[in-house]
Amino acid sequence: MNDLEKQKLYKKLIDTWGEESQIRMCIEEMSELTKELCKYFRYKNFEPDKLENVKKNIIEEVADVIICAEQVKLMFGNEEVDKEILYKLKRVENRVSKFIENKNN
Repeated sequence: MNDLEKQKLYKKLIDTWGEESQIRMCIEEMSELTKELCKYFRYKNFEPDKLENVKKNIIEEVADVIICAEQVKLMFGNEEVDKEILYKLKRVENRVSKFIENKNN
């Protein structure tokens, strides 16, 4: 599925179930990802035999969050969000460069 097809599907989901429903779904999916990420550290340190299943769950939840976030992005403005992403990436790039420079001195 290409980007245009995804955008059309996201719009269809929003039109079908409504903005409020999709925003609430995004909140739910972010919560599920949070839970799995917390489990990752617990199992990594204390129950490594369960780690593979947790990693599988994290992958699933990341996918769900991205799908929901893309819908929220569409609702509030793709271009504005993309601009903010670029701004924040440049800002963090500068921060990490300064951090590395200070670390090496």
